[in-house]
Amino acid sequence: MRIFRAPKFWNEVDSKTSRALEPLAKLYGIISSLKINSVIPTKVSVPVICIGNVVLGGAGKTPTVALICSILKKYQYNPHILTAGYGGYIKNVVKVDSSMHSYLQVGDEALLSALVSPTWIGRNRVNSAKAATIAGANVLVMDDGFQNNSLEKDFKVLVVDSCQQFGNGRLFPAGPLRETADLGIKKSDAVLIIGEKNETLENKIKQVKQSISIFRAKMKVVGKPKIENKKAIGFCGLGYPDKFRKTLLECGFEIEDFIAFSDHHLYTITEIQKLIKAAKNSKSALITTRKDYVKIPDVFKNEISVIDIKLALENDLFEKELISKITP
Repeated sequence: MRIFRAPKFWNEVDSKTSRALEPLAKLYGIISSLKINSVIPTKVSVPVICIGNVVLGGAGKTPTVALICSILKKYQYNPHILTAGYGGYIKNVVKVDSSMHSYLQVGDEALLSALVSPTWIGRNRVNSAKAATIAGANVLVMDDGFQNNSLEKDFKVLVVDSCQQFGNGRLFPAGPLRETADLGIKKSDAVLIIGEKNETLENKIKQVKQSISIFRAKMKVVGKPKIENKKAIGFCGLGYPDKFRKTLLECGFEIEDFIAFSDHHLYTITEIQKLIKAAKNSKSALITTRKDYVKIPDVFKNEISVIDIKLALENDLFEKELISKITP
């Protein structure tokens, strides 16, 4: 099952394909706006921190959620994560149990989040929020909530990748945007830019909303396999796989081959067997991301290595603003 792969023209400023799809993009924008604005937000009894982006995949929301939960725990909060469970077939409100649930049931990102903090899936975020508060949450972290207006939010963080930015600036399917960048910025309290410093991007954001807080962070490798000859075959199913390829290079691996599947790709046994065979034939290590690793059948996991990453803030200013927003 292949869910999503970003086409190249999404990053091209002026593409014939993009221009041809512009009528569909305008229709998508109208429908999306009507859907978002037709909902009256519900106020729940605990603070809600919303993490989101305006592009389809790849910005870094999941590592940001993990970072925020670690900050909240440092201040003795009990954060619970709310997510839609994208890619899983369970649609009702369920607390994710990584020892019991599979990625087919709850989605790959929900399984990863459950390793960080108690995580609830469900299409109805209000019901998920109520279940989480009954279970003891005193702050909720809403993953991918910018296009979901069901809950009243106390702190809204827009995640932007410094390289990807907003692609070609067009709405889906003409571009990668789920809503316009300007709209996403205007309704945000803060922007977290992941990657290298990009003053041009920051200036563009400030032109839209002068008062917005902008913070920076970088992905840090916290666990990498020890490979003697450094030869590797990398594979992943991400919205923007080049990020993982770059990480492999930064870790010093010599990439023999790199296979990019679609975002949230569900691996077949045949695909995994082919990857393992290719790695053995080239005497290379087979390496993937943690998000992909949770979808590998247990019988093959010993044949595959994982690179673990986490988000590291430039300074403590984001932490201070986050806590100030939820402290009575």
